[in-house]
Amino acid sequence: MDNYLDKFTALLAQLTDDERDEVVGFYREYLLDAGIASYDDCVAELGTPRQLARKVLADYSIRLNENLTAETSKKQRSQTSVRTIWLIVLALLSTPITIPALLVVLATLFAIAVVVISIFFTVIALIIGCTLLALALITASIGVFSQSIWVACFYLGCGLILLGGEFLIAPLIIWLLNLIIQGTTVLTQRLYHRFVKQNRAERGGRHNAQKH
Repeated sequence: MDNYLDKFTALLAQLTDDERDEVVGFYREYLLDAGIASYDDCVAELGTPRQLARKVLADYSIRLNENLTAETSKKQRSQTSVRTIWLIVLALLSTPITIPALLVVLATLFAIAVVVISIFFTVIALIIGCTLLALALITASIGVFSQSIWVACFYLGCGLILLGGEFLIAPLIIWLLNLIIQGTTVLTQRLYHRFVKQNRAERGGRHNAQKH
């Protein structure tokens, strides 16, 4: 048991000391009460240390994401959501589930990834394209300045409008990216709750807590 818990503890480095002590203490007490001592019996009851650690980290990250306050900055909210998505994906991929369920999980994750990556590269391509066009117009305005000041002003104005438009729509792009991140977080959390069930330690722990 000690070997199992030592490996489990080492995989919880992302938690604070208090959180890690609480989690490890909970499972230590459960294994002692259940009379489970050998490493293989611990694996049979709770899964491998890595599987259990990934589940615990995903649970903590989901709770942290759900408990964010209105004072939390958009940057912190996005960082927390991205971390939650990653930990949920790891937990899902390490969960022993049936082949049909695994196919559903992988297909959903793949679809989410394709949509997010497509939108991301489309936005980047539009930004780069508009920037290059604006710079080309500004450069052209310099080239024709000696020939026609009005044409030069037209090119220069169009270039500056494009650059200014990019700055104006930047908040909209950031909002769209945050919306995509939050939507992806919700979808992955639903997958997690659908396919990753509470282990017997968690069910027993909550049952005992309700008794007290």
